[in-house]
Amino acid sequence: MTQDDSPKEHDLLLRWETVLRAGEIAFQKGNYAAAERMFKSALEQAEKFGQQDSRLSTSLINLAMTLCTEGKHAEADPLFRRGLALDETLLGPDDPDLAIDLNDVAAHYRRMGRYGEAEQLYKRAIAILEKSGKQEAPDLALILNNLGLLYCEQGNSSLAEPLYQRALSIRENILGPKHPDVAETLINLAALYAMENKATLAEPLYDRAISILGLTLGPDHPELAVAL
Repeated sequence: MTQDDSPKEHDLLLRWETVLRAGEIAFQKGNYAAAERMFKSALEQAEKFGQQDSRLSTSLINLAMTLCTEGKHAEADPLFRRGLALDETLLGPDDPDLAIDLNDVAAHYRRMGRYGEAEQLYKRAIAILEKSGKQEAPDLALILNNLGLLYCEQGNSSLAEPLYQRALSIRENILGPKHPDVAETLINLAALYAMENKATLAEPLYDRAISILGLTLGPDHPELAVAL
């Protein structure tokens, strides 16, 4: 690299980081149209780093997640595939960071009703984290929770229940008993019991989740309204 190239590389990196962060903020605020524009710009910048660069896979996955959230699954699918393939090459097949990408792609397939493909990706992500010794990691709890959701959507509560219970145990141990993520799993488990007409099991879980969300998110938060 010449002295002239270094400032160019720095400027490119700055532009990529700026639009990527803007996209993340827009996504968090639910402004998905703006997030899509920002992530498309980030992808355009990332292509300039080369075809074997982690910033490219980050841009691909972020844009794909946004498109998926907008219901644009046909546009999201090739981006997810490309981003996942690139990260497998860059990280290796057993890297814990790859598990997060697998979870994101699995969620995409679940939304499309491609349950078999989603299940295999969730299971692979879980196996990677367990093999890496992260049996008590928040990421593992997230993926267990998501696989439980998939089984519930298929009406297979017997497979979902132990996943929810394990996710709940991990989240309580790591995050504490009053964290919103704990409330999320409580609600999912309660919904499962309600689906099975086990109201005596569901009600105390809902009550506990509502108490957590009221304390942590405030009385007017949409997530509390859903729980109520």
